[in-house]
Parts: sequence; structure tokens; C-alpha cells
Amino acid sequence: MKSVNFQLDHHNSLEITQINDQLYEMRLSVNGSISIFYLTREQLCTDSRIEAFQDRLSSDLFTDNK
Repeated sequence: MKSVNFQLDHHNSLEITQINDQLYEMRLSVNGSISIFYLTREQLCTDSRIEAFQDRLSSDLFTDNK
């Protein structure tokens, strides 16, 4: 299995693991909460959930917590 891990900051990360030729496991860790998703290769590249993750990460990472 091939895996790539993006450490976004001290508390947030994204890990994508290739299970087989067409199936991927995606683990998203945001502020201590871990979500696990299983996606096909096509879904991984085009799924609207990716846009939702990007929005969620952007809002969590760039929110001014003063």
C-alpha cells in the first residue's frame, strides 16, 4: 500500500492510503476529530466532499482565535 500524509499544522492532518488500484482510504484529522472515508480513484479526484474538506480546513486553519 502507498500512503501520503500531509501534516497541516500541529493538530490537523490528511492521510491518503491506496488500498488497491481503485480504492483509497482517506483519514482527515481536524482538531482531534478523525474522519475516515473510502473513495474510488474517480471520487478522490472529483468528489464534492473534497471541496467540503477544503472549506472546513480553510475555516479551521485560518480562523483568528483571539
